[in-house]
Amino acid sequence: MKKLLVISAALGLAVLTSCRSDNDNESEQLTLTGNWRPDKIVSTTTSGGTSTSTTVVTDACQQKGRIMFTTDTSGKINYYDNVNGTCSLLFDLDMTYSYNPGTKDFSITTNGNKMDGAVTMLTSSNMVVYYVDKSNPDSTNRVEISATKVAN
Repeated sequence: MKKLLVISAALGLAVLTSCRSDNDNESEQLTLTGNWRPDKIVSTTTSGGTSTSTTVVTDACQQKGRIMFTTDTSGKINYYDNVNGTCSLLFDLDMTYSYNPGTKDFSITTNGNKMDGAVTMLTSSNMVVYYVDKSNPDSTNRVEISATKVAN
């Protein structure tokens, strides 16, 4: 009876340890590296104690935009939108970024403006990230981007 209890306990411990390692390895493999297509952008601007929120579910033109993260903490952000009926590139910015997978803290710097936030969801094919833009001293803008990983 004691042998059966010891064997059961050993098997149970082995299964728990095995499952835990698989989950740890899976989360370690998830990175921001790659090209991400914006699917939804929620921008909340607070000024003078008043907040205004705007939600954009991206259309075919806006989905040409990319957030590109390289393995060396640099990247690019480009954004397309319809201008007078024509899909146009509105900006193409170089950036640097940092991401701490343990805390989910995230920051990007573009044109000397550092914006801090967090990755709130990350899978191999989808992410949700937010950052806070304080470049305007009269307001604070919290931007949340939902994105899908794409080939290019």
